[in-house]
Amino acid sequence: MKITLEIPDNRADFLLELLRSLPFVKLRGQAAKAPAQDETAYLLSSAANAERLYAALERDRRGQRETHELPATI
Repeated sequence: MKITLEIPDNRADFLLELLRSLPFVKLRGQAAKAPAQDETAYLLSSAANAERLYAALERDRRGQRETHELPATI
């Protein structure tokens, strides 16, 4: 089966990283050649995400941490 996806540029890196993690997916063309983006670079790629990341780092430096339980099912 062959599937072609058209996705917005701002979601491409995320989707490619997700697809690369699946053992049964074989990427071809440009998708296969594109390097995986570093998670930190992805988080810093938008101003809103970068602001949230830096705010979280600052809270951590001050010792203001929150603990969350993972859901039993996803």
